Amino acid sequence: MKQTIKAVSLCAVFGLSSLAGTSVRADQLDNIKAAGALKCGVGSQYKPFSFVQDPKSRKFVGYDVDVCEAIAAKIGVKPELVFITGATRVTDLQSGRTDIALANLTHTPERAQLVDFSDNYFASDVKVMVPASSSVKNFADLRGKRMAGISGSQHEVKVPKVITGVDLKVFPSPANAFLALEQGKVESMVGDETSLVGLIGNKRDKWRILDQPVDTQQIGIGVRKGETRVQAAVNDTLNALEKSGKAAQIFDHWFGKDSEVGLKRSFTFGPYKQP
Repeated sequence: MKQTIKAVSLCAVFGLSSLAGTSVRADQLDNIKAAGALKCGVGSQYKPFSFVQDPKSRKFVGYDVDVCEAIAAKIGVKPELVFITGATRVTDLQSGRTDIALANLTHTPERAQLVDFSDNYFASDVKVMVPASSSVKNFADLRGKRMAGISGSQHEVKVPKVITGVDLKVFPSPANAFLALEQGKVESMVGDETSLVGLIGNKRDKWRILDQPVDTQQIGIGVRKGETRVQAAVNDTLNALEKSGKAAQIFDHWFGKDSEVGLKRSFTFGPYKQP
């Protein structure tokens, strides 16, 4: 009888262990809801995507901030900005430091092996900026000259394929790269056109952007691999923003007719298109 009771007890223990092992694991969306906050990876000096507009309030605003707030509202939690760099966008997402990655994350095949992407929420040509007084007129004139790029932005890959003989030096953020250009440490800077125009601000007489693009970027929001419910929540938000006209309003406020940038929106929120 004792052996029987012991066997039943062991079966009960192993049975409970088996049930525990097969219980449904709470996925990332459940964890976000439980925490009550969506951790959005954004740049700390990335005008007009995310930046401090009023030094007194120290409140961060921008295109990415508005999108983050919309996604958080869709999920039913508070938005939490986590500051990242171009080099850490993917690793911060993988490690759990962030829940989603914004900060102008271009959709590339290499990155798609590491993270999942939302639909496109931005698109921009990559261009080169020089001082207005520079003798540089085209890519050929950049041979042998120093150029500032952004770490983790694919500039190290794209630029050498298009511009021969340029000396590319990468910096942690667009603001750092622009500072190097302002200080004369480099003769040019490469970046997405919207960011370059944002950096120029009202000093358009001092800088000039070359017409020829280095590349055209499709930009999505990074999501941790396999987190399909988070990806769906992001895509549902983007789709709703586009249908309601709010997406165009956000663009116009930070990049378009209502901004100092003054660009025309040439894209809509939607699925990634194979180049």
